[in-house]
Amino acid sequence: MLRITGIVVATVLFVSSLGFNTLILSQGDSSFLMGFVCLLFGFSYVAWYANPLFLVSIILLSLNRPRMALATSTASLSLAATTFLIQKAPFNEAGHMANVVGYGLGFYLWAASISAIWLTSVLVITLGKPKRVIAPIN
Repeated sequence: MLRITGIVVATVLFVSSLGFNTLILSQGDSSFLMGFVCLLFGFSYVAWYANPLFLVSIILLSLNRPRMALATSTASLSLAATTFLIQKAPFNEAGHMANVVGYGLGFYLWAASISAIWLTSVLVITLGKPKRVIAPIN
């Protein structure tokens, strides 16, 4: 039940992040930097590669492979953290760049979705059913 709940929460957070702004820029209109646009065109940034690993983590948890899901979600979380290293981003279709001065709700929902799948992996491993140990007969 914990596994399914974690997957649902992470998925809802991720889908919700697609409709909100991700980065706040120093100039221009950053409203076009919605989560959906960043998902489609953000592959030039290292942080974007957290998305495929997030998907792999969900698949692995669905297949009841929490240790492998923990590994991929940890890598996904690490890649997502590189968002804080982005100093400039395009503010229009012409490719003009502006400084990143903050992060929008879409970014926080996206980071929360990756964190949720990581936490779910940890909890499934630690709170999972203990393995039965057969005591030797004396």
